[in-house]
Amino acid sequence: MTEVQEQQLGRAMNAVQEFLVHKLLFPKVYLDAEWNGNKVAVLAIDRAGVGDVHAVRLVPVETNGEPDWQYLVIRAAALVNDQIELLSTLSTQFKYVALISFSSGVERFYPNAELTRKMLAKDGVGRIGILHVDLTEDDPSVRVILKAERFRSSKEIVELADRFVAEHTANWEFREEL
Repeated sequence: MTEVQEQQLGRAMNAVQEFLVHKLLFPKVYLDAEWNGNKVAVLAIDRAGVGDVHAVRLVPVETNGEPDWQYLVIRAAALVNDQIELLSTLSTQFKYVALISFSSGVERFYPNAELTRKMLAKDGVGRIGILHVDLTEDDPSVRVILKAERFRSSKEIVELADRFVAEHTANWEFREEL
């Protein structure tokens, strides 16, 4: 990975972090986290580390020399499809794929009915969300393409969160002044 690509991924992580900070209540946010043996770009644990766990995988949508927006939309669908199996096995309440675009076109992507169905939990309780991280402007922005729905919680998730918060320093957290 080149320095420029690494910088762009860092900007995308910051944008997703900012999105989650505004969406959640006093989250603890971790960048480049390993959650239960799986690498996630952004991990956020709501309510100062004792609430729901949100995991985000970043996926760059590269043009491969194709300037056509239709190519980017097809590529975005394939990349989301590739992430579904891994995200389905993550022990978190909320799961997201964040598509990073470096050129215009990806903003037109919306998953078809089959892909949307694959993103649902087997029992229908929970859906993987899709975010679009736009790096084409000076200020990166995040837009929800498909809203994530809460997966069932479990004792395992709660224990993982407690252990993770105890063992790791958050990259962003709300701290009250004493």
